[in-house]
Amino acid sequence: MEINYLKYFTIERIINLFKIITSFQISRLIRKPVVWGKPLTISIEPTNHCNLECPECPSGLGALTRPLGLLKFEKFKEVIDQIYGHCFYIQLFFQGEPFINKELPEMIKYAQSKNIYVSISTNGLLITEKKIDVILNNSPDKLIFSIDGLDENSYQNYRVGGTFKEADACLRLFMKMKKERKYKKPFVEFQFIVMKQNENQIEKVFQYGKEVGVDKVVLKTMQVSSYENALKFLPADEKYRRYTIENGKVEMKAELRNHCFALWRTSVVTWDGKIVPCCFDKDAKYEIGVLDGKSFSEIWQSGKYNNFRRAVLNNRKAIDMCTNCTEGLKINIVEE
Repeated sequence: MEINYLKYFTIERIINLFKIITSFQISRLIRKPVVWGKPLTISIEPTNHCNLECPECPSGLGALTRPLGLLKFEKFKEVIDQIYGHCFYIQLFFQGEPFINKELPEMIKYAQSKNIYVSISTNGLLITEKKIDVILNNSPDKLIFSIDGLDENSYQNYRVGGTFKEADACLRLFMKMKKERKYKKPFVEFQFIVMKQNENQIEKVFQYGKEVGVDKVVLKTMQVSSYENALKFLPADEKYRRYTIENGKVEMKAELRNHCFALWRTSVVTWDGKIVPCCFDKDAKYEIGVLDGKSFSEIWQSGKYNNFRRAVLNNRKAIDMCTNCTEGLKINIVEE
C-alpha cells in the first residue's frame, strides 16, 4: 500500500480534517469564506532552480519573475514546527528540481520526525552513484520520477538539457540499490506525461516500469499555456488530454465552478517564505503573505486570504490562473 493514512492521523489532525470539510461545505452554500481548520497538506519549495529547460515549465525556461534561491533548513524547520499539528502530508517540491538543495536530506528527516508523510518529485538526473547513499539513507516516503520518453528523441523533446540515457541510468541505479539494501522506503512512482511525441510508447511504459521495478506507473496529462503549445504537444488520443481545442481556443474539459477545495485543504510555501494559494500560482502572482515576522496561522486566517477565497466563490473565471486549473479533474491515469 502506498500510504497508511491511519499512521499519520492523530486526534488533532482528525478534528482538523472535520473542521476543514465542514467549513468548506458551508462556504459553498453561503458564498462567503468560513475557515475553521488549517491545511491538511502543504507544498514547500526547496528551490526554484532547475537543471533542465522544459518548454512548459517557467522555472526551467527562466520565465519566473520572482527571485531564484534555496530554502534554508532553519526556515524549513520553522515552517514544520508551525504546521505539523494539523498537516499530515507535505510535497517537498513546487517549482525547480528539489535535489539541487543540498539540505534536502535534513528537511526530509525533520518532517518525518514530526510524523509527516513526505513526497518528492524529481527528474532523477541528480540521483547519481556519488549521491545515492545520502539519498537512500534519507529517503522520502514517496519519490516520483518524471521521465517523459523512452528514447532520446521523445525524452529530449520535452526534457531539454537532459538525456534518456542519464535518466534511465539514475532510476535503475536507485531501484537496484534500494532492492539490494531491502529498504521499504521510498514508494517509487514512475510518472510519464503523455504527449504527441510519446503516446506511441504507452504500452512500453508499463513494461519498462515492471522491468525497472518501480512500485507504480502513472500516465499524466499535460498542462499547456498556449494554443501553439497545445498543437505542438497534446496527444491525438482525447483520453490523455485535459483540454479541448476548438476554433483556435484551448479550454479545460472540466467545468469551472465557483468553489475550490484547495483553498481550504492545502497551501504553498515558496523557498523565500511567500505563501501562495495553490500550485498553479507558479510565479507567486497571488501572494497572500510572507513568513517574515508573521506566523502561518496568521496568514492562513488573514483578510487577504479570505478575500481571495471570496473571489473564487463568487467569480472564479475572473482569476486567470484558475482557468488552467485541474481541481476536480482527473489528470493522473493508471492502466495496470
